[in-house]
Amino acid sequence: MKSFQLAYLNLTRRPVPSCLAIAAIAISVACAGMLLRLNNLAESRFSTLGKGGDAIIGAKSGGTDILLGALHAEGEYPGYLPLKLFESLRQEQTVRFEDGAQIKPSAIKSVIPFLYFAKWGDVRVVATDESFVNRPRAEDSPRLKEGRWATGINEAIVGYSLAQKHGLKVGDQFDGKLWLGPKVFASSSVKLKVVGVFDSTHSTWDRLVFTDLSTAQNAMKNLNMTEASIWGPGVLNYFLVYLNPQGFDSLANLVNNRTVGQAVDVPVEIKKLNELVGAGQELGIFVTILILVLGGLSMAAMLITRFEAMSLQLAVLRAMGYRKSSIGGWLLWEGFLLGVAAVFFGLVMDAAGFPALRMMLGTSLPGPDIVASSIFESAPVWITAIVATTASVFVPLYRVYHQDVHFSLRN
Repeated sequence: MKSFQLAYLNLTRRPVPSCLAIAAIAISVACAGMLLRLNNLAESRFSTLGKGGDAIIGAKSGGTDILLGALHAEGEYPGYLPLKLFESLRQEQTVRFEDGAQIKPSAIKSVIPFLYFAKWGDVRVVATDESFVNRPRAEDSPRLKEGRWATGINEAIVGYSLAQKHGLKVGDQFDGKLWLGPKVFASSSVKLKVVGVFDSTHSTWDRLVFTDLSTAQNAMKNLNMTEASIWGPGVLNYFLVYLNPQGFDSLANLVNNRTVGQAVDVPVEIKKLNELVGAGQELGIFVTILILVLGGLSMAAMLITRFEAMSLQLAVLRAMGYRKSSIGGWLLWEGFLLGVAAVFFGLVMDAAGFPALRMMLGTSLPGPDIVASSIFESAPVWITAIVATTASVFVPLYRVYHQDVHFSLRN
């Protein structure tokens, strides 16, 4: 009888211990696999930040909130900034304050307006202008895959992944609901016509809809904005600013000390964000490795105990004429088959449980439409499990090769 057949028969002859061993290993595989996938998602949490210049100006709310709101399109509806401040910065006009102070902005290369004014389902619609695609640094500028920039009212450009997901193309139309302040104006809508599709940027821009500022201003002109803004419809949410070298301090001195806005240094805020997220990622990696090690040790201990109990059976087979190599092959096959079966059921549990676990964690992880998670990301766990179950037979295997058959049979 071949080694594989001996392994298969021994597993099926003792179904309860075999199932318990497979179940224990499968649970370890599923837990470690899901944790590894969650850690991968956490690592890519902010990898899709859009490119937005050297500084961002938003309503005072904290640097991280402004960074993520502008470049990651997340969080609650942001506060407003007056459109006149944007115009003064763009035209480098002298800004006059009530206390008589006058400050002329300097060191500004380009200012890009940003206004979230509508939604299409859960997709945010951003009003900006052509400076969004014509930036001082060409590598930051999104490129059109097809069509043109929205120059007319109610014209829109859609991000690459959004177009792929919904099959949008130039000439298609859809209705967006106005989204001003903390609420959606369900009774007010804006009909948008697709005139362009952005090429992939592998960033937040791929999942947004863009229009010209004129579209937002036209949609807002008949709404009562007094509750949301003291400036009426003449508002923006963010300014994306490109600066000359060493120009941030002068911008921050003007905006942070003299206006309702807050200027944040993009590279500095990204560094802070990475440091904040990095600590959690390191902890996640450590816990994943710990679970893998503990699971591997548990598997090894379980299988060593299982094979140790078979010492008399192995001695009988040796007395019947089975060679050491045949018995060794049997033990290796049995450990391998246990590992493969456990990985299969662990894979099923991983695939079934991960979507629910991801949903429970909500916005702390990027959504499935932003970053997909493949079951094959758990492959290192599968390999580890199979190697551990196979390696666990080395202790009984060593004893088989050094077993005194006559002594074992007498006792």
